[in-house]
Amino acid sequence: MTQKLLLSGSLLVLLLGLPARAQTPAEVQSFQQEAGDRSILFRGKQATFYSFAANGTPYWDNTGFKRGDIVFEGNTYYDVLIDIDAYFQRALVHLASGPFAVSLTPDRTPSIVMAGRRFAGFGPGEALPEGFYEILGDGREQVYKRIDKYVQSSLNNVNGSPIGYEDPDYRDDVFRYFAQECTYYFRDAEGRFTRIKSRGALLRQFPERRRELRKALKELRIRRDDFDRYCTELLKRTER
Repeated sequence: MTQKLLLSGSLLVLLLGLPARAQTPAEVQSFQQEAGDRSILFRGKQATFYSFAANGTPYWDNTGFKRGDIVFEGNTYYDVLIDIDAYFQRALVHLASGPFAVSLTPDRTPSIVMAGRRFAGFGPGEALPEGFYEILGDGREQVYKRIDKYVQSSLNNVNGSPIGYEDPDYRDDVFRYFAQECTYYFRDAEGRFTRIKSRGALLRQFPERRRELRKALKELRIRRDDFDRYCTELLKRTER
């Protein structure tokens, strides 16, 4: 369901911490189950909610909060409800006791795993522009995908490719919408990043195997607009 919410503002949410000794994942999860919201071990602003009607969503996708693990300032918190605001580039952690969520900056949140997908946070002055990136690939070479959302307006029906994604709850009488832009970076085995904008640009990162990889990927008949799958399938063939 498209998320069109009616509250805005900021509220400091003060939450409790664990004892100083090292915690095993099982101990952390047990503590979280007993303590509820207090087990989210940080303080932060209340997430911004959007008070205007708009098609699409400001979030990473339109599936809402998902269970996952999040690293915040060096500590991992398990089995919490997480989402990513792609308009402000903030990670959101939902408080189970109410409608609120805590907003976390990427420089303090380097790693997120939710619904089987991995994300990395980069702060100001780091290797990539500040924000959150989905990590594609499991080998030494990987692709980092960033989604940004922008508010635009149109009197025409712009659902689908003009927005960059499908909104299942699209309304013809709402003229503002969240447009999507995706940016991709290739990370080589030494950790260097190169922005890539096409299949050819990705293939050029493997000059010695370029023809072989192009032929193998062509046989899969991947849709032209499914760059994520193309990246994933290519990286499977280059894992080492």
